Amino acid sequence: MKQVNVLLVQDVPKLGKAGDVVRVRWGYAKNYLIPKGLALEATPSVLKMWENQKKMKELSLKRKRKKMEELAKRLSKEKLLFVLKANEDGKPFGSVSAKDISRKLKEMGYDVEHSQVLLEDNIGEFGSFEVGVKLHPEVIAKVRVKVEAEE
Repeated sequence: MKQVNVLLVQDVPKLGKAGDVVRVRWGYAKNYLIPKGLALEATPSVLKMWENQKKMKELSLKRKRKKMEELAKRLSKEKLLFVLKANEDGKPFGSVSAKDISRKLKEMGYDVEHSQVLLEDNIGEFGSFEVGVKLHPEVIAKVRVKVEAEE
């Protein structure tokens, strides 16, 4: 049986991950992998093109990370203030959630989704807290959140 080397363009279960060069039967490559856009025949020009694309992607990720690090510096200087009503015991009615923090950051001009706010439980007490905001897989900004009682 004739075999051929192919470059996987996407992850293929039980075969390999995108970027891997694997040896498969010619029929499998010709009739399934290549027509479905899962692989390309691993010629020198295709491998060189893949390397160039990989380098461009890495450069793009580095630029994005740098932008997110700058944003993290700006975010770390911000202070969010939440005012909640208190009951007779001095405990707050309600709590501050990730959605509340996200909404307040959006009002301030930051594009932050509530899923990026790293808050395990809602803040249900008065005081100052430091909350993480995941901007990039490698960049987490710390935002100061203050919860005060309504006068």
